[in-house]
Amino acid sequence: MRRAILAVACAVLLTRCPRQALFVVLPNAEGGGTGEITIDDGKTATTLDQPYASAESRAGSIGPVEESRGNIGVIFRQAVAARPILPHYFRLYFILGSNELTPKSAIDYREVFDDIKQRPVYEIEVIGHTDTVGDLRSNQALSLARAAVLRDRLVRDGVERNAISIAGRGKRDLLVPTGDQVPEPLNRCVVITVR
Repeated sequence: MRRAILAVACAVLLTRCPRQALFVVLPNAEGGGTGEITIDDGKTATTLDQPYASAESRAGSIGPVEESRGNIGVIFRQAVAARPILPHYFRLYFILGSNELTPKSAIDYREVFDDIKQRPVYEIEVIGHTDTVGDLRSNQALSLARAAVLRDRLVRDGVERNAISIAGRGKRDLLVPTGDQVPEPLNRCVVITVR
């Protein structure tokens, strides 16, 4: 009799066993698709492939569980707040043969700067490009000058210089393939990666 009472008590304790782990698929913060995870405890596999789909580990087994979005928000608040901001890519364009931004790109520069300032920690890569007008050596120098102009402007506006790397690609790696000596405006740019 005593063993039976002990077995019932253990069963009650196991059913009240606290959650050991909670798995939730959070939606992509910047739109787009949702990932997928499969949790396998050796006996069963549970796949979560919808936003806010949840499973828990309790008493040695894993299974789906319903969690409200509000509760998920509370549980994962700190983890969500700690997620890094995804990298952003920008293109700014230049006037033919110069390292001066086009009027529109001069305005668009503000978006780059604003994105950087949202990040507590950042790394910036600026890669200059040219069209195919001119020779390889002068285009290489111009592409590097374009990248340097953007780096210097960012530094003047308060961005840390050591967080910025620059490179020039000249007329190699054209963004819009063209023949030689073609003044393609979309190739006269810098590509800025902010992460």
